[in-house]
Amino acid sequence: MVQARQIHVFATAARNGWDKDGGSLALRAGDAMIAAYAAGSDGWVFSCSADGTVADPRRDLYAHAFVLLALAALIRLDGQVRHIRMVQTTLAFLDREMAHPAGGFAENWPNTSLPRRQNPHMHLLEALIALQETGLCGDMSDRMKAIVALFDRRFFSPDAVLTEFFDDEWSPLNPDNAFEPGHHFEWAWLLARHGAMTRSGAGNRIDRLLAKGLRGCDTKGTVTEAVSDKGTANTSRLWAAMEAAKALSPPIAAAVRAAGTEKVLDKAWQSFIAPAVAGGWVDRVDAAGNSLVDHIPASSLYHIVTAIDFLTSEDRQRARRSFAMTGLSL
Repeated sequence: MVQARQIHVFATAARNGWDKDGGSLALRAGDAMIAAYAAGSDGWVFSCSADGTVADPRRDLYAHAFVLLALAALIRLDGQVRHIRMVQTTLAFLDREMAHPAGGFAENWPNTSLPRRQNPHMHLLEALIALQETGLCGDMSDRMKAIVALFDRRFFSPDAVLTEFFDDEWSPLNPDNAFEPGHHFEWAWLLARHGAMTRSGAGNRIDRLLAKGLRGCDTKGTVTEAVSDKGTANTSRLWAAMEAAKALSPPIAAAVRAAGTEKVLDKAWQSFIAPAVAGGWVDRVDAAGNSLVDHIPASSLYHIVTAIDFLTSEDRQRARRSFAMTGLSL
């Protein structure tokens, strides 16, 4: 998963002119990912050891979603036929081996696990949107439509709570009515992109997602990790702030733009970027802004770069001002 995320990051950097070596790095990383993880018509293994041997052979839905996102990024770079074929092979594997009779896909293969999650399906929608944007991988409309339907039917409750965990038949497993604001914002961003791409609109889904997600934000721009009937978490993570910044930006949420994105970006800089080493970031902080981690997770860079990519395309100057001192040199 992390290998695929980094391929997406460097390909995005190359496409935006942020890194002159980004394209070659992404292609080299793509070759390494294919050599180590690809299992042909049987999908992609989950993890490998430093020497390249398979450490965990299971096929994981979450990881496959990011493999498809990485392949989309590589295809946008140079449109290699082999990458397009890998997309088709990967989708065929998911359909053949991981499609679940209750809808969506199983968590793992060949031995699946519980709980089932909305999160891998959300990222699969993200990958399908990216593949559709290439214009080279066939029509993803029906696949995207099926995931949006699953969102409506199973993931998003009548009370506008995005449920995270389920049993095998998609019955919710959240006794405290718990939800993660970051995923509310992430879904709002994806559904807005999907609606614009398919000209199908998003109904009132986005308003409802944002209204509930904003329950996890304070007036200073902090985005809490989780909200439940018992209250809000006292911790915040970088990825949730990046997703909020995207969702609270135009054209998704023009009504809350001034009080939303600007504050979230400023708070993200104060809490997650400024205290870190140059070019790095803090992943998780407590209510006082103290770091709760002793390392820099590479996976967080995907959220940072995806947010900057989206925000600079929609509101370039404001986003760049907010990130002017990040040390990321983007």
